[in-house]
Amino acid sequence: MNSILLQPEINELDTLNEFIIKELSEEDFQVTLIVEEIFANIVNYSNTEFIIVNVEYEKPTLTIEFIDNGFEFNPLLKEFDGPPYAVNEKQLGGAGIYLTKELADELEYHYENSENHLIVIKNVE
Repeated sequence: MNSILLQPEINELDTLNEFIIKELSEEDFQVTLIVEEIFANIVNYSNTEFIIVNVEYEKPTLTIEFIDNGFEFNPLLKEFDGPPYAVNEKQLGGAGIYLTKELADELEYHYENSENHLIVIKNVE
């Protein structure tokens, strides 16, 4: 498993994407969407001091673990009745979590040692 330590700044997303692509040997659109949604949510809402991302790829299974010391938040508990509302509606939020749940093959979450651990499992062709 390879790891990268990132600052909770949105400009670190390029570094993270490059790290993931290096593991996969090529870009995967669904993986990129998942990574961007999770990373942006952590940066924008968690009040974390750091983000660690662990990646393991054993064809065809990609496992990505996001670790942060921000506010405890389990995105798996967020429920949806269906796809999020239209972009032009007044309420914002939730679309990234919904998208991640739809695209990932498996999601796991636990809170340990004052850290959020979100594990994404995705089969990549």
